[in-house]
Amino acid sequence: MFYLQRILPPMKSYCVLLPPLFILSGCLATPIKPSPHRMDEIRTMLVVPVEPPPLEVTPDPIESRFPVYNQFQYQSLPSSVYLEKTVYKNPGGVLIAGLLSKEDMMPIANIRQTPASMEKIAGLEPTASLSENWTPTFTLAQEAVSQLNGDRIKAILSKHYYHLPMASGDRNANLDNWRSAIEQWYDLNISSVDYRRHGLEQVDAVLEVGIQTYRIFNAQTSLQVLIKLIDPNTRRVIGRISAKTLSVEDSPESLLNNEAERFKWLVADMGAHLVSQGLSDLELPVKRLTP
Repeated sequence: MFYLQRILPPMKSYCVLLPPLFILSGCLATPIKPSPHRMDEIRTMLVVPVEPPPLEVTPDPIESRFPVYNQFQYQSLPSSVYLEKTVYKNPGGVLIAGLLSKEDMMPIANIRQTPASMEKIAGLEPTASLSENWTPTFTLAQEAVSQLNGDRIKAILSKHYYHLPMASGDRNANLDNWRSAIEQWYDLNISSVDYRRHGLEQVDAVLEVGIQTYRIFNAQTSLQVLIKLIDPNTRRVIGRISAKTLSVEDSPESLLNNEAERFKWLVADMGAHLVSQGLSDLELPVKRLTP
């Protein structure tokens, strides 16, 4: 089976010695296992994607987008003269934190600005506000809904996503800002969002799906999925789990060419297995993945 041959088994997140690919942040909060009694009460669930960080690509694919980068006259100049580190959107809609030439005509990403006409709820933003971007956590949240829906649980995909608590000036190519905000969200034992508010579906539990590690390093793609289960009545986190994996694939350029279709498929495939593991670790009933 291609996935098992090419992708390492998912690993739970503990603070141990790991390959450099995974040494991206400090220890995450301790996992929480829901009580069997509380799990038996869950019949309906709202699945909420969490705002993801931009993709990190190492080495930066600037040379493939800006071939004269290696020419002597450019190497002899300070890079700040002709390059800018920013968050940009590739032709496939993937948001990437990296270098952009000042002559490059690629559109710079307009990150998470919600039109005034869209409904806002404290801590949440409409998913429609990101419709022009490819957002990996939206794909993973939809996968969670698909895996959960069955005889016992009815899962609903939220029309809103969790908006990371970041200052507008921090929403840039500095990935430490994103990691800090994601860890802050994951560490919370009481949800900052009141899911009982008018306009949100009335459910027995809320499942938030986020990502932490999201990176292409040479030919290795790594992904870490973070899942939280919340009691909407008390706002208490009753379940928390994370899992991560990596895949050895082609170069970043190959994955991100042709509107990044291969990259999107790879992240969705890796994410489906990580979501399945996370839901199973929380002892939620999930459908078996098809080979």
